[in-house]
Amino acid sequence: MDIVFLLHDRLSTTVMLYMAALGLWGLVAYVRGQGVSGSIGGALVIAEVLVLVQVAAGVLLVAGGLRPPATTHYLYGISAILVLPFAWSYFRSRDQRQALLMYSLLALFIFGLAVRGAMTGR
Repeated sequence: MDIVFLLHDRLSTTVMLYMAALGLWGLVAYVRGQGVSGSIGGALVIAEVLVLVQVAAGVLLVAGGLRPPATTHYLYGISAILVLPFAWSYFRSRDQRQALLMYSLLALFIFGLAVRGAMTGR
């Protein structure tokens, strides 16, 4: 279980840094008048995979008997998983510049969820 705990801990830092960078990259692209590009779309897919692996490691920890000190930790993980797919389902056929702004803000929101999750998980 120690290796899973270490993976979960290190992935939390990875998710935080990745989402912050992705959110800022998207905001800069939005200010420059761009829409969702293939690069940003791919980065969003990588972001979702990172979050899924992070949550899977957390599920393994719970299955192994470890629990976070605060139950809101679960809420942060569930929210982080659901936000991007819901946004994609809403924005996939809409204005791609507006979608870029929303994806960027949601990446920063997930960054905040990761920070809060790390604070409640220790």
